[in-house]
Amino acid sequence: MIKIKRKKQSKLAYEILGLIGISAFISAILFLILTWTSSAIVESYCFDNDVVMSEFEWLEVDRWIFSLSAVISAVSFSLLFLALFNDRITYIRTITDGINNLRLGQSDGDIPLEGKNELTQLADAINYMSASQKQLREKELAMSLEKEQFIRALSHDIRTPLTSILAYSEYLCGENSVSAEEQKTYLQMIRKKSEQIRDLSALLIDSDKRNPEHFDDAHLLMEQLAAEFEENLEERFDVRTDLSCCCSFEGSFDVQELRRIFDNLSSNVHKYADDEQPVFLSIRTDKGELCITQENSVLAAPRQKESYKLGINSIRRIAQNYGGSVNISKNIDKFSIIVTLSEF
Repeated sequence: MIKIKRKKQSKLAYEILGLIGISAFISAILFLILTWTSSAIVESYCFDNDVVMSEFEWLEVDRWIFSLSAVISAVSFSLLFLALFNDRITYIRTITDGINNLRLGQSDGDIPLEGKNELTQLADAINYMSASQKQLREKELAMSLEKEQFIRALSHDIRTPLTSILAYSEYLCGENSVSAEEQKTYLQMIRKKSEQIRDLSALLIDSDKRNPEHFDDAHLLMEQLAAEFEENLEERFDVRTDLSCCCSFEGSFDVQELRRIFDNLSSNVHKYADDEQPVFLSIRTDKGELCITQENSVLAAPRQKESYKLGINSIRRIAQNYGGSVNISKNIDKFSIIVTLSEF
């Protein structure tokens, strides 16, 4: 955006006075030419036709010549001034249109900067306001879309523990030979998943809230999450976990965020993986980064229709909170996802 320095500006009032002076000067010359020419024509006519006029008649003729010349000069002054000032009038209309568009929120184009006066300053200010308004609208739209995507992703994440609760409940209701120890185990799982739903629901109310905790040995946390991942899938899949390359390390993590990553991974396995083939999960540390890799064979026809990739988008959003990334590799018969967390 062009910035205008006040010291180098010629004020609009001075420009108008200059145009008035030019118009007045030309009109004065025209007046003198008209009066002199008209007087010379009258004198020549009287001389050629032997017309003798009294002094009073000559004064009357001079008065008419003066009046007509003054009227013609005044009209010429007005027309000349308007012709010279026409560019400014057009520019004022352009600025007025820009102000109206800004008021209506329809200002998409910049007003051209012409000259170096107050009108140019005004146009520059309007362009700045227009650009600011456009940026604000774009920011509001981006925030709205981000909020919508967050709510959709979080709602999707809630379905995973809810599905587990329903499955455990149906199993307990349908089995008559469940031992007291098994009942206790399933009830503990139901409680754990219910607490997870409670925490996820709280995020819908306060979407910016994060609760990172510092772990002196985050390797233990990874073991717990890998065990939960295996527990969610072990009834239908042969799950093979590998933490041999995950050394002891410290870091700060929001446990709910990490659990959402693993829950989304297990949810995708339930939907799309071939249950006759093993599911692989490996967690490793490498050069200060935490890498979570999950692989599985893909069913020819998925059990559920693709849900707009909400699970993957949720994982990607969480990875961004840790300065990380998500890399996905998918072909006809194999799916692989690598979640890398860098800042913890």
